[in-house]
Amino acid sequence: MSSKLGAIQMARGKKDYSILVIKHGFAAMLFSLISGFVMIFSMLGGISLSPIPVLIDVTIPGTPDGWRVVHVGMMLNGVMAVAIGCASSVLGVPEVRLKKVVWGTVIAVWGNCMFYLFGMFAPNRGVTLEGNSLGEFSVFGVLAFIPAFIGALTLIYAVYSLLTTQKD
Repeated sequence: MSSKLGAIQMARGKKDYSILVIKHGFAAMLFSLISGFVMIFSMLGGISLSPIPVLIDVTIPGTPDGWRVVHVGMMLNGVMAVAIGCASSVLGVPEVRLKKVVWGTVIAVWGNCMFYLFGMFAPNRGVTLEGNSLGEFSVFGVLAFIPAFIGALTLIYAVYSLLTTQKD
């Protein structure tokens, strides 16, 4: 195998990993856009078919503020994932490190998603495993905290890896 062909295959492998995190970023953006409609329905107290003057009376779980957090947070997480995917291609991150950067970012995006969703229903907002000044312990708090904590650690690793990558 020629060295040129090996370089092309290596670049394709890297590109595929970058594409994976970029696609997760776009999936997060899609989730954000859908949650934006849920936020509107929560504000209205039902499902609106505007401009058709129909309002289907449905109780939407959560609060408009909680759904706003999901909507904005997931959009920003999507943008972050796309940026990391693009940056990792430009920086020439070695493949072994790139896999960790990509999966660390993906874990962070969806861990944050769980934090936003479950934190909306947690008295303590999911910022600790135990009760705190915001509210008492709940299962929703645990379901919010653990994925977000893991995601925070994996994202710190991913960003640090990108920051310390030396381009050849």
